[in-house]
Amino acid sequence: MRLLFIDPPQAEVDAVAIDLIMRFGLKAHDEALHLADVASRMHARRNRHLYRLAACQIEKTLADSQTRLNGAPTP
Repeated sequence: MRLLFIDPPQAEVDAVAIDLIMRFGLKAHDEALHLADVASRMHARRNRHLYRLAACQIEKTLADSQTRLNGAPTP
């Protein structure tokens, strides 16, 4: 559940998720969780929440991509 005034904008979450996917590929989800853990240790709640949302977005994106690849007809 996203809270309107507390959560970062969806565009920011998408930008972070895309950046992590471009940099780390299939390991982007793990990297997002690692960054969320680092932010937590630094008491940066907003960044922790941003990276957790990005991890969820990455997971959805990679799952959708895998579904498309598995369901694509072979030429």
